[in-house]
Amino acid sequence: MLMQSVINIKDKILYLILILLGIFTIFYQINLEDLWLDEMTSFWIADPTLSYSETVNRQKYTDWHNPILFNIILKNFLNLVGYNPDLARYLPSLFGSLSFFIIGLITFQEKKDNTFLLSTFLACSSIYLIKYSQELRPYSLLFFSSALNIFFYIKMLRDPEKKNIDIFLFIFFSVINYSVNPFSLIIYFSQITYLVYRSLFFREKHKSYLITLILIFFFYLLFNYNYILYQISFDNYMLSNDIMNVIDGLYFPRFFGSKIMGYFYLFLLISLIFKNRKIFFEKNNNYLFFLILIFFSYLAPLSYGLIRTPVLHDRYIIFILIPIFIIIPLLLNEISNEKIKRYLVLFVIILTLSNHYIEIFQRSKAKPEFKKTLIQISNVNIKNIVFDIQEPSFMVSNYIKNIKIFKKAGFIYHKYEDYDFRNEDFWLLCYSTDPNYNCDIGEIKNFKVIDTKKNLFIETKLYSFK
Repeated sequence: MLMQSVINIKDKILYLILILLGIFTIFYQINLEDLWLDEMTSFWIADPTLSYSETVNRQKYTDWHNPILFNIILKNFLNLVGYNPDLARYLPSLFGSLSFFIIGLITFQEKKDNTFLLSTFLACSSIYLIKYSQELRPYSLLFFSSALNIFFYIKMLRDPEKKNIDIFLFIFFSVINYSVNPFSLIIYFSQITYLVYRSLFFREKHKSYLITLILIFFFYLLFNYNYILYQISFDNYMLSNDIMNVIDGLYFPRFFGSKIMGYFYLFLLISLIFKNRKIFFEKNNNYLFFLILIFFSYLAPLSYGLIRTPVLHDRYIIFILIPIFIIIPLLLNEISNEKIKRYLVLFVIILTLSNHYIEIFQRSKAKPEFKKTLIQISNVNIKNIVFDIQEPSFMVSNYIKNIKIFKKAGFIYHKYEDYDFRNEDFWLLCYSTDPNYNCDIGEIKNFKVIDTKKNLFIETKLYSFK
């Protein structure tokens, strides 16, 4: 790959094509699946008709392990587009789409050639990033804000005369990033570690940078102090020990969609790091920072899990994909044999595209099929729906009542415990993630079951008055 200080028009066009294809993939199946319970939670908290104090109270009541920032942004977004669960997913999709631009820009900062195209390709074809860009939770925002944080960090490292606007944007996006999810503080400590390394070994002075990092931490604590105190007060967390999934390929099978792809990329990354181990300690690049970030992304939460309580889950460190997407192309570019380099890059592209096709076009549903169920029962002129829900019913019922087909069909919602079983036919709708749950409320006087429909996690029974 030839060095160039400016991206040529051919590479710009290819760069935009890759991003457009990635964005198309996100929006192509944006509402393929209905909301999962934690997505319903965000949708319930972000109701734009609520006051901000009511929103905060709902957050504390149902989503206490997560910062409120994403749900506040979602609340304002829904205030603009309408309180609709299908429209709500466009917000995380927007964050995911914008992330595609940043990955290539970070890579280009490190290597002023067309290596950024492969990084962009890996991001745009990442089924993991695409799926979380279609989920109504903060993980695509976490990835996007992490990418912006890292972009301005690298930009400032490479610019000896730091511009005030860059310093401001670095502080702003860093505080936003850490306020989305406390796991992103791993990036903060990775940045400090790398600055200390460069100061010790290259005699570089980063006093202004360290002052900036102190300001970032101050503003983060200012906005999140109560949240932090609340989180560290827990003796146990909502997650069980996830050590087996860490051992099984360091989450790479999850990150890349399958065991084969996961272990391929893990083996490729480790091989490239080992082969190019000396280059990480050179002064003219920042490869070591990306390696430190990968290392700390596993070490920090695992250490906390051993000392206090298990907290690690793959989606909490979604930002680890950023150094992975960047370091693999950069190290592939270091291969001196052009023929081997070309064939290896081609193999990566073909394998990734094949997996991408399977994951997108042969994707199986894994979330409750509320819409499908409502469409099925809308063909019968029975408007009463009695809910028998094992999950927190207020979040689930709020979601169902805002589904378009529910409103269009004119369904009437009833709680099971409040229904007086008049002489009207009704649908009993059961929802539970427990595979052993049995949708059976027993015999009801003067009623009989005349129809049953089963979908993923959903079962409905039509009770007719005798």
